[in-house]
Amino acid sequence: MQNKQKGQSIIEFALVLPLFLLLVFGLFYIGMFFANYLTLSSIARSSAREAAVIVDSKEVERDYPSVKKNYENYKLPMDIYDWKPKNDFNIKNVKINEKDSSTNVVVTINASLNDNGLMLLNIVNKLADITDIDTTLNITYTMYSEYKK
Repeated sequence: MQNKQKGQSIIEFALVLPLFLLLVFGLFYIGMFFANYLTLSSIARSSAREAAVIVDSKEVERDYPSVKKNYENYKLPMDIYDWKPKNDFNIKNVKINEKDSSTNVVVTINASLNDNGLMLLNIVNKLADITDIDTTLNITYTMYSEYKK
């Protein structure tokens, strides 16, 4: 009777272990996505605030080069997204309406999955049988500007 009990627990362990590992690695993978999202969202918010208080017309007309320069060396915490600040980071000054001289600062950040992220995504896709997932991360942040013409 005792030998059958040992065999039973090994079988149960063999059945439960893959599900447990799938859960743990799935949580880790989702955490990596959120870490990158939160970093890019923080950059967008900080740069929008920094650009909103600039009143220099040359900075505004050239789409805030000094603000962009402050964030061009930021790295993402996990290596699953490619983010190139020179191409994927835009700051614009947009008029709210034609009657008023008020403007908004609009910051857009785009990042796409790199090979590491795609490899993990393909594993999840095969397990979950999902075919169409958008692999880009697009963040837009808008803030009222203090700049007046």
